[in-house]
Amino acid sequence: MYQKMYTTLFNAITDALNMMEDRDYAAAKLRLMSAQREAENIYISAGEIPSLTPLDKPPPR
Repeated sequence: MYQKMYTTLFNAITDALNMMEDRDYAAAKLRLMSAQREAENIYISAGEIPSLTPLDKPPPR
């Protein structure tokens, strides 16, 4: 799962940097937003959402 998320984001960043070199900032923004959604969907569909521990309470021992 994490490898797929990493690859998705890495490739999108590479694409966005190339778009920015071409001064196509709107396309770069859309590419990054799309990759962000795709990575989030990969994470959610894996079903490994951890439970959160409040910061004001010490972790259980």
